[in-house]
Amino acid sequence: MDGVLLDTERVYFQCWKQSAQDFGFSMADETALAVRSCCQTYAEPFLKRVMGEDFDYLAVRNHRRKLVSAYLAEHGISQKPGIRPLLDYCRENGLIAAVATATARSLAEERLESAGLGGLFPHIVGGNQVKTGKPEPEIYRTAAAQLGLEPEACAAVEDSPNGIAAAHAAGMTSLWIPDQITPQERPDTAQTADY
Repeated sequence: MDGVLLDTERVYFQCWKQSAQDFGFSMADETALAVRSCCQTYAEPFLKRVMGEDFDYLAVRNHRRKLVSAYLAEHGISQKPGIRPLLDYCRENGLIAAVATATARSLAEERLESAGLGGLFPHIVGGNQVKTGKPEPEIYRTAAAQLGLEPEACAAVEDSPNGIAAAHAAGMTSLWIPDQITPQERPDTAQTADY
């Protein structure tokens, strides 16, 4: 959702850095980018390793969520360029789509509605609906099951290395639409992605 459907990843990036700063930590750009679409199981130990054991992951993450919500409430949420024509094309050609996002489902529904994309997806799988989020494959396997398809019959459109890893592990064809990170910066992800 974020970075593919909604132009929100830059907001998450800035708010991770601001939230860390508000707690007395300086977060490098690459650190903020590394936790994009990443579940707590992986993000917390990673950030503690990089930022130090006294980094209070839950407090910083919860503060970041408040910063993101405040920013989006004030500035609104934009669709990524080309998304509406792509979704129209899918619908006109009988292709069904689901959303598999690290965001909690109810918040994902609100943000899609706010961006003018509400009601376009028969299924939304939020990070709060699976035991292990990205980069693990569960969220994509769950979305495929809700669509009544095997993962191998699906394509996942992703903007983050963690998302590409999850789609690949699920057995889906993966399409990488770089948003905050380029293929030159992450050749490993470029090699993992099918397109």
